[in-house]
Amino acid sequence: MNEVDQSQESPSWQYGSNPQAIRIENEGTQVPAFLNKTYEIVDNPANNHIIAWSDSGVTFIVYDTGAFCSHILPAHFKHNNLASFVRQLNIYGFQKVGNKHLWEFRHDKFRRDERQQLSFIKRKTPTRRWMGENQNDTQRSEAILTELIQLKQRQELLEMNLVQVMNTNDTLWNDLISCKQQQREIQDNLQKVLYFLMSVHQADDQKQSQLTGVLDMTHNSQSMSNLSSGPLNDGMSHLHLSSRIVGSV
Repeated sequence: MNEVDQSQESPSWQYGSNPQAIRIENEGTQVPAFLNKTYEIVDNPANNHIIAWSDSGVTFIVYDTGAFCSHILPAHFKHNNLASFVRQLNIYGFQKVGNKHLWEFRHDKFRRDERQQLSFIKRKTPTRRWMGENQNDTQRSEAILTELIQLKQRQELLEMNLVQVMNTNDTLWNDLISCKQQQREIQDNLQKVLYFLMSVHQADDQKQSQLTGVLDMTHNSQSMSNLSSGPLNDGMSHLHLSSRIVGSV
């Protein structure tokens, strides 16, 4: 009875002499460093945008594999290989569950707020068949991870190109608006000049006829400007009208 009482009074777990493991005093067992580190990573709220418990708390999910490989793994396991991490999970009996595109894992003894259950997770005894299957799974996982990284790089490149196209389109649109405004100003000035000349040559019927014809051309040019192929054609038509006005004077 005394031994039981002492066990209950002592902490449920503490670091033992082995820095690579946690000793569960009341069970007399050690939790492997991999399981302890993985639990700490998942249970850390600062990592929730990268890796976290599911809503039920019976599984955990790697939401951002890129950040997980570049930041989490090197900080805790001294490597950045997702396939190696998954292989270790498989060794301890974890299973990948849920959507095939989601990195979600489950173990009956690996749950939120139940850290004491880690001592019951046992490492699988390797067999030749299991080792062969595990090697194949590792190769497939590494191929999938490589493809995911390549797809992410292509997505980032496409996003950069899209931003450049949008910026170019904005510049061209602003230039078009500016050209249209200049076109309207030129047309207004031409009409003012024509009305002035018509007032000057009121007694000359021939000049009046010529100027009236040119004025009609400016109106037609203005109505057709919306159908023109571009500001260059509009500018050429205005130069032509200007030469007609000079010739009519």
